[in-house]
Amino acid sequence: MKYIIYTVISTLIFIFQTTLCQHIEIAGVIPNIMLLFIVSFAFFNGESEGLFIGVLLGLMQDSFFGHIIGANIFLYGIIGYSAGCISRYSNKDNIAVPVMLSFASTVIYNIGFYILNIVLRGYTSPNAYILINLLPELVYNTIAAFAVYAAVYTIGNRAVGHRF
Repeated sequence: MKYIIYTVISTLIFIFQTTLCQHIEIAGVIPNIMLLFIVSFAFFNGESEGLFIGVLLGLMQDSFFGHIIGANIFLYGIIGYSAGCISRYSNKDNIAVPVMLSFASTVIYNIGFYILNIVLRGYTSPNAYILINLLPELVYNTIAAFAVYAAVYTIGNRAVGHRF
């Protein structure tokens, strides 16, 4: 039953990312709410749920928008699992840890996606990618991470006592 709930929540996050987030664009950049949700959810629920949500959202994104099926599945899955592992050693009431994880995950995701694009599509300009994609998204995601984690934390506490 909980995986059905996770799937419904993931679908709502995906719809939010692909529709409403397009309207909160700043300087051509939108926050990666799916990535922030994966980190926050995994931090709150552990590595197996983080892996599940990461793979599920990655599959949705690759299926609808991906030029390379599997890139987002792999990157989101790794990030979800890693954030869940780190959560074992952290206090879930401290918002600084998931915000730092969101910062690091944004860097890892963008570097990983760039490397996959080099291998599979032949992109060659890392400076342009860093300036145009990574840095603006890094700032935006770090700011948005506060709101996303606060929402996941609040919903998790109300739902089933510290777990979705």
